[in-house]
Amino acid sequence: MSDSLKINILTIPEEGLDFGFSGDSKWFKECLRNTDPLDFGLREVDVQCQILKTSSTIFIKGHLSVLLDINCSRCLENARVPLADDFAYTLVPAKAETKENIELEADELEIVYYSGDVIDLAPIICEQIILQVPIKPLCSEECKGLCPQCGINLNIAACNCHSEFVDDRFAVLKNIKINK
Repeated sequence: MSDSLKINILTIPEEGLDFGFSGDSKWFKECLRNTDPLDFGLREVDVQCQILKTSSTIFIKGHLSVLLDINCSRCLENARVPLADDFAYTLVPAKAETKENIELEADELEIVYYSGDVIDLAPIICEQIILQVPIKPLCSEECKGLCPQCGINLNIAACNCHSEFVDDRFAVLKNIKINK
């Protein structure tokens, strides 16, 4: 495992470079120090990837394993959510920028531009972590959530609220009949 996420492209051997990295919450906070606070925390990350170079194009294929601290979207309790996925990037040298608006083609959306002889993998790994965060994280698939009336966590205790609760504001809609 490597401590540095900076790779000198001139030192990538012809057969490629196997690269590994492990990080924690301190590394992740440092990586995102110039952004708004996120609604989740990273407990640990493990990355394994292969870096290949042909001419000036760099190909990165890897696997990411993450353990997140995040609130469950049903019961609002803190949950540790493990995530894992593969990723791939193509890095090409940055071109001289033009001032015209350029329309990107579909195959150009997976390309990242770099300049200089050193590539920093930290932004790529941070981007992959953020892309893996689920929109509605759950502490477990069986999570019962909160009671919509009293707010009790139904995973911990039961309540005596009516399951057929109808909001008084919408009770009049119960009597509407639609003729076809």
